[in-house]
Amino acid sequence: MKRRGVTFKLFAITSSLFLLLYTIIMLGQLLFFEQFYQSKKLGDLENKLKTFAEHYVSKQWDEESMANEVSLFISRNKAQIAIVSTDGKVKVDNPFGIVVRNAAGEKVKISLSMFPDVYRKDLINANLHIGDHIEATGVFEEGIPQTLFYPLVIHKAGEKPIGSLKTSGTAEPLERLSGEITGMLLPSPNQWNSRQGILVLVIKDWFPLSEARKANLESGNIIEEEWVEPWSGVRSLVVIQPAMKDGKVTDLIIASTSLQQISEANDALRLFYIYIGIGGFALILLLSLIFSKVVSKPLLSLNRSALQMAKLDFSVKSPIMRNDEFGSLARSLNTMAEKLDVTLKELQQANEQLRAEMEQKQRMELIQKEFVSNVSHELKTPISIVKSFAEGLKDGVGENKHDRYIEVILDETEKMEELVRDMLELTKLESKTIKLKKSSFFVSELMEEVVDKLLHHFNEKDLRVVTILANEEALFADQVKIEQILFNILVNAIRHARVGSEITVRIEGRDNRELFVAIENEGEHIPEDQLEHIWDRFYRIERSRNRKTGGTGLGLAIVKHIIELHEGTYGVRNTDRGVTFYFVLPCHLSTE
Repeated sequence: MKRRGVTFKLFAITSSLFLLLYTIIMLGQLLFFEQFYQSKKLGDLENKLKTFAEHYVSKQWDEESMANEVSLFISRNKAQIAIVSTDGKVKVDNPFGIVVRNAAGEKVKISLSMFPDVYRKDLINANLHIGDHIEATGVFEEGIPQTLFYPLVIHKAGEKPIGSLKTSGTAEPLERLSGEITGMLLPSPNQWNSRQGILVLVIKDWFPLSEARKANLESGNIIEEEWVEPWSGVRSLVVIQPAMKDGKVTDLIIASTSLQQISEANDALRLFYIYIGIGGFALILLLSLIFSKVVSKPLLSLNRSALQMAKLDFSVKSPIMRNDEFGSLARSLNTMAEKLDVTLKELQQANEQLRAEMEQKQRMELIQKEFVSNVSHELKTPISIVKSFAEGLKDGVGENKHDRYIEVILDETEKMEELVRDMLELTKLESKTIKLKKSSFFVSELMEEVVDKLLHHFNEKDLRVVTILANEEALFADQVKIEQILFNILVNAIRHARVGSEITVRIEGRDNRELFVAIENEGEHIPEDQLEHIWDRFYRIERSRNRKTGGTGLGLAIVKHIIELHEGTYGVRNTDRGVTFYFVLPCHLSTE
């Protein structure tokens, strides 16, 4: 089963929570918004209408104050209002209108409650003033006297008519009213509402009141009902507040507000929420992804650092630099990594030192074993010779052989002493416990001293030494050990050189960095398959000749270890005349 990362899990949880919350909000608005808004609007309207009724009864407004209060109520509550008597006769209607004096001197109010909304801008822009003469075409309200006129067209002298006769939906004959403006109250653009006409229709539909409604109002209760306009199906909320004085209903205050706008707005919101839901869903996913990335990024960084540490790689550091829990965790992790890195390095060093010590111990044990084995083997022959000649002396050999036996015993004893000395020297070199005592000197001068020490051996075989110098540099090394190298190689060259031949010594400096030394003797070649073995201890090309040619078989092994201690290189090769041993040492070694 594929393991889900923390980013995916955090994204899934965050997006699910956001989507759940978003879905709850969306469903709440889609299912309950209309009922909530309608209930709230009804409650507000009831409270405001009750307050209006109390002021109406207590303050006894005059006509101008009444118009202003009604105008304010309409503007503040977005509802139409009318005051009627208990039998349905309108006392106060829409305050917006124009009062004119006709030819008979009578004042008639031109109500704007039924005037179409589409002409409100034209009416406001007509710039009507008191004293202007206007003519209106429309119908009078039923009843005598005819003091309320509902216009379809209003025409100011010298101006374009405002309104249209095509909007008339009444079968009643149209009448004309003309006169001089004596007063007017025009609504501002945000106060204009043709619903006042619907309120008139409500009054005509409900009055006279049913007995149930009349009894409810006489008890001082508010009536609130939904009313549907028959010819358009427009829904309205109608509230009737009784105006009580001395416990009796004097007038009825009727307010009407549209429910159709709420329904239409809710329908539009449903469609809008569908579109915004798609965008909101995508936005929630995007924000959830960004949030999960922001939160999980430091976690992933810390996880990568922890994985590196699990592989014992403590060099990696967490790059998080924040003043929060992630930053604190990163700093703690970095501190732990540093301490673990130091501890691990110390442990590694201790392990390496322990391993080196164990290897040194094993090497020493092996050297000791080889030393004992080699000494036992190499001393076996001379001890046997000493024993046999000592027994001969004990048995009383002739006087003429007495000195010879003693000479052989002394000679073999000297060889055993030389062998033991070389074995001890080689053992020290192989254990790497020798500390070099370095100084600066010239190899050519050291070579002359060694040749002088071996002069007797050169004369025995009538040998000559030829030294060739080229750019010689002073050598910084252990002079005693270098002398031992020259001595052993020269002794080996003398031992294998032909009688009466030359031994050539070449000393050459190279780029002021290293010194090349080669010693060549004329004689037999070394078999190619044995060239790499002659540096081994006790290795002899012809073992049967060892007793005759002399030597312990350790000289070249000692040479090898001394050169390696000086960080040099060495080798041997066959030449046209014989064999050349050479070595290369660095001229300037740092002191140990």
